[in-house]
Amino acid sequence: MSPYRLALRTLVLGRPRSVLATLLIAASLCVLDLFAGSIASTRAGIAYQAVIVERMGHLTVLPVAAPGAPRQLRRFSADEAGRVRALLDGMKGIALVVPEVSVSGIAASAERSATFAGLGVPDVAAPGLLQAAPGKLQAGTGNGVAISQAKAAALALRVGSALTLTAAVPDAAPRCVVAQVVDVYAAGAGDEQARSMLMPLALAQDLLDTDSVERFVVFLSDPALLEQQRGALAGALRKAGVQAEVRTWQELSLAYMRARSASDLAFDSIAGMVFAVIAASIAATMSINALERRREVATLRALGMRSHSVFLMLVTEALGMAMMGVAASLVGSGVIAWVINRVSLADGAPHALPGALPVELDVNRMMMAVVAVLAVALMAALVPAFKAARAHVAAGLGP
Repeated sequence: MSPYRLALRTLVLGRPRSVLATLLIAASLCVLDLFAGSIASTRAGIAYQAVIVERMGHLTVLPVAAPGAPRQLRRFSADEAGRVRALLDGMKGIALVVPEVSVSGIAASAERSATFAGLGVPDVAAPGLLQAAPGKLQAGTGNGVAISQAKAAALALRVGSALTLTAAVPDAAPRCVVAQVVDVYAAGAGDEQARSMLMPLALAQDLLDTDSVERFVVFLSDPALLEQQRGALAGALRKAGVQAEVRTWQELSLAYMRARSASDLAFDSIAGMVFAVIAASIAATMSINALERRREVATLRALGMRSHSVFLMLVTEALGMAMMGVAASLVGSGVIAWVINRVSLADGAPHALPGALPVELDVNRMMMAVVAVLAVALMAALVPAFKAARAHVAAGLGP
């Protein structure tokens, strides 16, 4: 009398209570999987927003500040910038390297003036990676700037308008240049203050009266190798004697840090409730099943089955219910996610952030949930199975 075969027979019989418990497990896991998929979708959208729209790239190479030096004054000298650029261009897995300089000051039109926070980038045609990034410069137009819609409205500017830029340079006289608007772009949500103006790198350096570079933004061919590339790049910089640090976009994106903290807390709360429901369901089902089958269990004991075999039989039944619920949830989650994404794309529903589907199933969290459910099912079945295995045979056979 194999306890595993007896457990399988009981599961195949499909008792209503066991079927309902299995369906409850499947439904609970579907909710958890879809919630995790929604979080994965939101994070994918934030990644797109930070890496492409906000031009953070996947990795950023920053100079290490001298002790006591202000953070905002950290820059690579022209010689250091050349060495870093040569090193980056020679590394595998890097699709694009963009030197950048931040500049702020006052922009004045014929009628109005306002502060601006600008970014200097190379004035070459945007490669495929940055086609979706807001703001387009014209190659060869050294004084051409792209300005956000809100800032253009504040200064009454349009494409072709002229404006005077005055940079705020620490410990030096302000520098002024006359620029021309070559593009007016829509800034992303929350990005207006950080990226109100885009200008050629040479123009930003001229405003700051420097030939230095503030940072190098690195776009990877395979973003999945982010940490490996970060380690390899940091090692190469140390070997070359360059005092620099490598930061990931997650570390630099405040929106990502806030969203990750909030989503992790929400997921942990939902997961806790789901696992509590599953544990209570399995414990209640196994307790009632063991009570109703006490005569059956006593008969098996009378025929020679040992108590540990009874224990294994009931525990196997609980794990079997959990595994069937897991299998049903995986199929159900996949089908529901496909339907949601299909309907969303067909209707043209707007997404919270570009670059992400409404639901992108998180396989890692789904597999972690599977392991957790099996562990919860095992623990929930221990007490009912132990009580059934220790029950007196004569009492079970009695009326």
